[in-house]
Amino acid sequence: MKKILIAIDYSTSAKKVAEAGFKIAKNLNAKIVLAHAISDPDLYGMPYTTISLMGYENGFPLDINATINQIKEEAQNYLEATILYLGDKTIQTIVLEGETDEAILEYSKIHKVDLIVMGSHRHKGIDRLLLPDVAVQVLKKSKIPLLTIPTND
Repeated sequence: MKKILIAIDYSTSAKKVAEAGFKIAKNLNAKIVLAHAISDPDLYGMPYTTISLMGYENGFPLDINATINQIKEEAQNYLEATILYLGDKTIQTIVLEGETDEAILEYSKIHKVDLIVMGSHRHKGIDRLLLPDVAVQVLKKSKIPLLTIPTND
């Protein structure tokens, strides 16, 4: 394997996903691309609790009038903080736009990614209908191997 994409969101389980993907990539001597996808900019105007994760002290909540450029800039700050946390400046980053599963798959195909690593969120009750697991969507559509890291979110 030459290139591994690690897709992280802003959940507390992102640390677990980043660490697992990083360890695998290092053991395989593979290049690492750390990604965050912005699927619905309107969600970033919602009130969030403070995020303090892997050295990232959140710049959210953004107000409802936040521009896509502000959202992308903050996502890039998050990815950069994750690189510092992991301690490897050779990690590449990408902020993707569009439906999360489609953006991850499109990037992975174009850039010849050999493995996608991401978390799998367990939704219960009505959330299972309203919040589909992105990892399941990627798995259904991907021709690229996918490693899902179980999370508790």
